Amino acid sequence: MADQQVVATPFKVGDIIKQSYTLTREVGAGAYGAIFEARYQGSQGTKNVALKFEKEDMDRPLLLNEVMVMKAMAGNKHYAKFYQYGSHKDYKFVAMELLGPCLIDLVNRKPPFKFTLFSVLKFGLHGLKGLEAMHEAGFVHRDVKPGNFVIGNTKESAGVFFVIDFGLCKKLPPKDKRNVIPPHNGNFRGTLRYASLNAHYCRELGQADDLMSLLYIMVEFYMGKLPWTHVKTREEVQTVKEQCIGERLVAHMPHLFLDFEMHIQKLQYFDE
Repeated sequence: MADQQVVATPFKVGDIIKQSYTLTREVGAGAYGAIFEARYQGSQGTKNVALKFEKEDMDRPLLLNEVMVMKAMAGNKHYAKFYQYGSHKDYKFVAMELLGPCLIDLVNRKPPFKFTLFSVLKFGLHGLKGLEAMHEAGFVHRDVKPGNFVIGNTKESAGVFFVIDFGLCKKLPPKDKRNVIPPHNGNFRGTLRYASLNAHYCRELGQADDLMSLLYIMVEFYMGKLPWTHVKTREEVQTVKEQCIGERLVAHMPHLFLDFEMHIQKLQYFDE
């Protein structure tokens, strides 16, 4: 996706939302609005939560997608708990479980700024389980990247990776109607560095594309970079990715990563 401008929201630390949520820290901002950490006090007791805001007049509202996926994934340990969806001052908001730092923050904590094999395999297993559960529920993420994986925020969940940010998720047809592959959608979906080649070809993205993006993340965090890390244009990145199909991508990694890549390459659009 193209770089998007950050939207200034009218909210600040100390504001009270719906008489229940006191904003305590701004976590992030983007074209959608902003994310805050907040303190909830109400009928359900007191707890720290995350609040995600989005302008009501967005051309492509994303929060409803967030809510739909979180509700569908309720009870799965790799997804945040959903608390509330509402509106406040011309903004829609969703209240959800507060989670910890993202994958990028974890790897940037100290040199050499990459993961051990154990850490890569642990992340890969958690990421795979999370995405498989989403696919089984009938969704494709379509923007798998390091910033969309975070760890838990409690003693019990601190070692668990969570899948987040479902604004680009798409609902698949029911399993008994998955017999026609969608045509090219005409648009690039995802994040350039981690997007699959199908995204470059502007094809409708399927479950295998989520898995290829997951593999790209594992390669980057084990090797320290991807072969196209310093390539700038979309066309040039596509060319390097095409050159890396097969062994070249994982040449300096354990053989199981090549097995995973070959498995992904064999998957058809609706294959799980």
